[in-house]
Amino acid sequence: MTPHKKMSADSLRLLMQSLGEAVVPHNADPRGVVSILVTETLRFRDKLKVETGVVFTVEDTRLALGGLEAALSGKPMPTGLSPEQKSLAQIWFDRLTTFKK
Repeated sequence: MTPHKKMSADSLRLLMQSLGEAVVPHNADPRGVVSILVTETLRFRDKLKVETGVVFTVEDTRLALGGLEAALSGKPMPTGLSPEQKSLAQIWFDRLTTFKK
């Protein structure tokens, strides 16, 4: 995990909103996608903290988003992601592709 400041719900929302269409699949509602990303990230962050004591940071989230972007483009996950970052990227990918309209 990266030694950066702890991620708050507000900073997560700002990060997700600032990404705009970078991680929004075609024909998807950007607000719905951001809502899924925020919800799943907060759930993942809290569960990780309770179960392992690991703090998932904003930087970890940014790196996981790189993994999501790659997956949505049909590319392999970037090398160097931590297991936690890969897990979150996979959770996002599964949620966005399983429940797409």
